[in-house]
Amino acid sequence: MKKALLLLLVLTLILPAAALAGDFTVYHAPSRSKAPFVEEVPLLEKAPFAEDAELLRVDFINIKIGDAILLRCCGESMLIDGGTGDKLSWLEFFFESQGITGFTYYMNTHYHDDHLDAAIRLVQRGYPAIAFLSKYSRETRIPEVVKLMSALDKKGIPHHQLLSGDRMTLGGAEITFIQNIRQDDSHGVNARSMMLHIRFKNRTMLLPADVTGASLDQVMEDYPQYMNVDIMKSPHHGINRLRSEFFEASGPELVVITSNMSNGETLAKQLRNRKIPHYYISMGTVSAQTDGEIWYVEQLPMPGK
Repeated sequence: MKKALLLLLVLTLILPAAALAGDFTVYHAPSRSKAPFVEEVPLLEKAPFAEDAELLRVDFINIKIGDAILLRCCGESMLIDGGTGDKLSWLEFFFESQGITGFTYYMNTHYHDDHLDAAIRLVQRGYPAIAFLSKYSRETRIPEVVKLMSALDKKGIPHHQLLSGDRMTLGGAEITFIQNIRQDDSHGVNARSMMLHIRFKNRTMLLPADVTGASLDQVMEDYPQYMNVDIMKSPHHGINRLRSEFFEASGPELVVITSNMSNGETLAKQLRNRKIPHYYISMGTVSAQTDGEIWYVEQLPMPGK
């Protein structure tokens, strides 16, 4: 019996990704910490993808608190937000470790400093891109956006305005940008953040930026086809509770909290009660890869460990 169980374990670790797809779509690397904080998650010692497989990779970069998310697929890349300006060295440390000197696109969800400042500094420091994408027009007089446009002009990077419902491809991945279209900016910057739905073949991810509460419910009602996903980023860094209706609609197998255990505890408590695995970026960059059939998620070690 023990030999049979050992053989089954070995086969599980070496089977190709397509053969693993079943009850689970998200598999985890063995953890160096308590993450993903749920018992009996499906584990794999290493990524089960063939060397020549086309992959989507999503890195939730460890900047302690804030959104800095790098998408890479089939030779193209997109940096989403980036955190506050004082996290620039954290970003550059990660980019250097990955051999990254520029991006295909920058993308900003909203102009708050914990989402935009570091990206402006990257532009100023000479990290190139084909274009910078955001929901703002060039006529916007918001000081932070004016500063962004000035930096882009000096580096010759064009800006493209995004509207809710716009779609684009990044390598083989399809990205749909969605936003609360019922409220104007007087309802708050967070409530009007631009969200991203990402699909790569059969696998999906939702990046809700800082949208929470009633605004998130309205997006759910207007765009129900983009709610049910495999992986979700925590809305607003896990600071806010999520309504039961949204949990039922989204049904994620994994949530990545872009904060630390203290600030993200409100959401984490809900996730533990629902037995949903979750990671904090403050414990190390969370890297999720998929071949379009399964996800493989690992938390990269902190520098010096």
